[in-house]
Amino acid sequence: MNLDQINVHNHNIDELRAKGVYPIASLKLFEEVKNLVIYDYCIERELEILDKYLEYINNIYSLPENIQKKYLDSIKVQEIMDTQLLEKEDSYLLALYLMTKEECAMDYFLNDFPSMDINKNKIINAHKRLLEGTSSSMYAKKDHRTDNEAFVARCKNGEVTIRYFTIDYKDIDTAINNLIVYYNGNLHNQYTLIKPILLHGLVGALQLFDDGNTRFGRMLQNMKMFELTNNNFDINLKSPALYNSRAYKDYIIQYREKLGAMVVEPGEETWNKWINFNLNRVEDQIYYANSKLNDYKKAIR
Repeated sequence: MNLDQINVHNHNIDELRAKGVYPIASLKLFEEVKNLVIYDYCIERELEILDKYLEYINNIYSLPENIQKKYLDSIKVQEIMDTQLLEKEDSYLLALYLMTKEECAMDYFLNDFPSMDINKNKIINAHKRLLEGTSSSMYAKKDHRTDNEAFVARCKNGEVTIRYFTIDYKDIDTAINNLIVYYNGNLHNQYTLIKPILLHGLVGALQLFDDGNTRFGRMLQNMKMFELTNNNFDINLKSPALYNSRAYKDYIIQYREKLGAMVVEPGEETWNKWINFNLNRVEDQIYYANSKLNDYKKAIR
């Protein structure tokens, strides 16, 4: 049972939504992000982590050029495994499946490099690729949700309770367009780590798809961080140097809670808590990746 999003068959969902007892995700989240005051402690944390991130990138550049590409390709494959393990998928089966496919979701995004702009088709097709070969592959046939029979839930002691209802499916096209405008626009582009985290939060909270929302949110975070890293620091990476799914493994409950809080407890403080939580996960992954890279360099001497 997927606790992110549960289709309910024994209840009148329209009636439950109409009662107003439970919060409902809406397009207001985009206005919150547009007008967001990013707290000083988040900006300071980003600067601290960027120093470590750039040290890690310099460590990658110390590899011979042909080894750099192999390293970046290898960590991309590892991210695919990590993100599916986080979602409790059969990673062995998925690995076999990917060996027979020409293009994964991240490759689909990277095919347009150095242009990293997105459009509606790219969002829809990348999300479909993300679900192919997984236990949710049946949803890869759809562009996005087409009903309101879904809600985000909390599970405690075996009891599943509604936390909030997903965005009305009639607003999904508008939400995708708003996401495109924010992704492609200049707002918050000075924040190499924070803007990708905000994109991740928007996708995860709104629940545009029947499944794979958090996976897709993390992928958008990876892609935007890659683009802003190159643009803001005049770096010429050919693919992302850092992926973050592994870093959420020990924090999955806090991760889900903080995503839902954007709808249940909207406001600047909630968004800044989300930013800070994810900056910590980025820092965790930098430490992990740099340690493994140093071990790798010793192994290939």
